[in-house]
Amino acid sequence: MKMTFKVTVIGGVIVFLAVVTAAVFIPGIIWKPDQTVIAHEYTPEQERGRELFYSNGCNYCHTQYVREEDTAMGPVSQGGNYVFDEPLILGSERTGPDLSYIGRKRSESWEIEHLKDPRSLSPLSIMPNWEFLPEEDLQAIASYLFALGDRVAQERMILPPEPYQKEADPIPYPEVQPITDGSPQGWAAWEAAGLQEGKEIYVANCLTCHGCSGNGLGSYGGTMVVTPADFKQEPFKNMPDDQWFWHVSEGVPGTLMPTWKTSLTEDQRWKVTRYIQQIFARPVMHDPDEGDPSGEYAGLTSPVEVTIETLDEGKQIFIRECMVCHGSAGRGNGPYGEFIQPGPPDFGNGSYGDYTDADYFWRISEGVPWSAMPAWKIHYGEEDRWKLVNYIRVFFTQTVDAPPAPEEGKDFTFPDVYKDLDFPQNASYEDGKQVFLENCAHCHGLAGDGKGWDGLYLNPTPADFRDIAGKTMGPTDLGEHLAKLTFGIKDTAMPYWGEWMPESMRWDAIRFLVGSFMMGKPAITDSVYNDGMIATNYLTASSQVFLDEGHSIPTEQGPDLYDRYCTTCHGEAGLGNGPGMEGNASGGPSPFPRDMGEAYIFWRTNEGVSESIMYPFQWAMSSDEMWAVTLYVDGMTSSSQGGN
Repeated sequence: MKMTFKVTVIGGVIVFLAVVTAAVFIPGIIWKPDQTVIAHEYTPEQERGRELFYSNGCNYCHTQYVREEDTAMGPVSQGGNYVFDEPLILGSERTGPDLSYIGRKRSESWEIEHLKDPRSLSPLSIMPNWEFLPEEDLQAIASYLFALGDRVAQERMILPPEPYQKEADPIPYPEVQPITDGSPQGWAAWEAAGLQEGKEIYVANCLTCHGCSGNGLGSYGGTMVVTPADFKQEPFKNMPDDQWFWHVSEGVPGTLMPTWKTSLTEDQRWKVTRYIQQIFARPVMHDPDEGDPSGEYAGLTSPVEVTIETLDEGKQIFIRECMVCHGSAGRGNGPYGEFIQPGPPDFGNGSYGDYTDADYFWRISEGVPWSAMPAWKIHYGEEDRWKLVNYIRVFFTQTVDAPPAPEEGKDFTFPDVYKDLDFPQNASYEDGKQVFLENCAHCHGLAGDGKGWDGLYLNPTPADFRDIAGKTMGPTDLGEHLAKLTFGIKDTAMPYWGEWMPESMRWDAIRFLVGSFMMGKPAITDSVYNDGMIATNYLTASSQVFLDEGHSIPTEQGPDLYDRYCTTCHGEAGLGNGPGMEGNASGGPSPFPRDMGEAYIFWRTNEGVSESIMYPFQWAMSSDEMWAVTLYVDGMTSSSQGGN
């Protein structure tokens, strides 16, 4: 046949129609997938909402299909999900989120408000405003969206795809015969379970983000927009094995969690998962039962000379890595150590007299079995670990003699850049009060008298800030205070706060310190007690409501808690003549008036009094402890209970 223009055009049309028929019409005729549970018949209103959704071009930005690589959007879409969709329109671009499983995740009212004014609910949205649509049309679209997907309201972690579904830890825990002669079994059981290898993998790869206590507050974690997971909280605490292994292997979409399958073997990924589950997510209290140093650690002594300089370097490491669990005074009460099982040790309780250099170095290097103590050999060389041993032994367990103190007047020098400084404009007295309460009061005392509950055993003793009461601020005083907070004081346990605390927090602490202990701030006065006012959010607070809601109040702890937190200022009988007030620039508070009432006492205990040295103890005590103090003070002052 001669290829004339007519033949060419007719042939082209025939080919085009054949392709369209094969690609569009035939599949529509023969494609009969089995209906899935996602699919459902639309009500008349939902059907009208679907038509409005597509006629207004919503599918230009919102797809309704999840591909195999879209594991952060829900299960991969199946053909049977769409058996009631006629015509089948899956969308074109994902300028906005995929809506395959949006049903029940937000209310219909929310959807209507979002359609009317997207930026009121999602400030960075580029979605057009649809308020011009009639109310009944908006309701129909919301009804359609409300019925999409699996229609499960409960928020859940995205479930793992194949091949991770239903995966379980394949490494069996070996069974052993318990030894009855008292021989230590901790290390043998720990290593046989693969947990030491898991710990070392965690320390090498996970610790800087998730932290040594698994709370997501590692030294690098705070730089991320999405904070790393806190393994002790839901939904991580009770995640099944397959979700753990999936996230460790593939990372977490939308975060900086790495894809560890590229650098860790399957066995290593399961071992680090097992370590996280055992120590952080599902801890069981174990006796470490580690025995004595053995092998290469047996009989070691510190090769690092104990000098002020090497102790200072050990202090820097301790504040940077250890303080968050062990506490700045080594009492085992660091801010991240509360939920660790077993808890960090108290180096100041006098029980470490027979520990040798090798005992400390071994535990610092390898960690402690059945505990969260990291294996610091992964991050620090031998010399640094020995400096840490020396610091702990000199200042906390006090089982090694301190080096000679510097000559008088040479105990503290600081760089010229710290001279002639003034407060930043945003330095806050109230914020500094919280910083001091959380980080300083346990050594320096709530009244700044150097007699904090954790610092009494330290040698040298913490500074007594009453020595600066009434003094005039010199040109270098502020810089010296900032330098001491930043670099610590070399021949003491004063922390190297520059390793841990942002500069703004250090300035806040200095604002509080100078305002309270040098210049003086009012304590609670009669005018505060007797104005008859109480904050509205505490007006109906009561211990009985607290108990009725299923809580408990350790009333037997009330006297001890009062003695720790209140006596130094208020005195044993609440007369405002506490021992810490003698010589204090702020003076003592007024005596407690009678019949303050539970709600008022709890309010002031919880939130403190602004522009005074009364602290907000919500940052130091739990709610049940504050109620215990409240009831103790109420009993001290209530006329109905015989209080004076």
